[in-house]
Amino acid sequence: MGESNDNSLIGFIASNVETMRHDTTTMRKQMATKEDLARLEGQLTERLDASTTGIRGDIEQVHLRLNGIEHSILNRWKVN
Repeated sequence: MGESNDNSLIGFIASNVETMRHDTTTMRKQMATKEDLARLEGQLTERLDASTTGIRGDIEQVHLRLNGIEHSILNRWKVN
């Protein structure tokens, strides 16, 4: 009876070790590498730079339009 319990315990331990090994392998496959993270950071930086450039361009256009409006108003006041 003692040997049967030992075999059951060894089987239980072996089963748990195999499950943990499988789970560890699965996690490693799902984890990002340093290279993956660096590539993602580069892509995000490029997108952020492009967005920032676009926003700056939009702000510059608004600034130019406001300057034009300001000059038009000042010229009307000077005439009158």
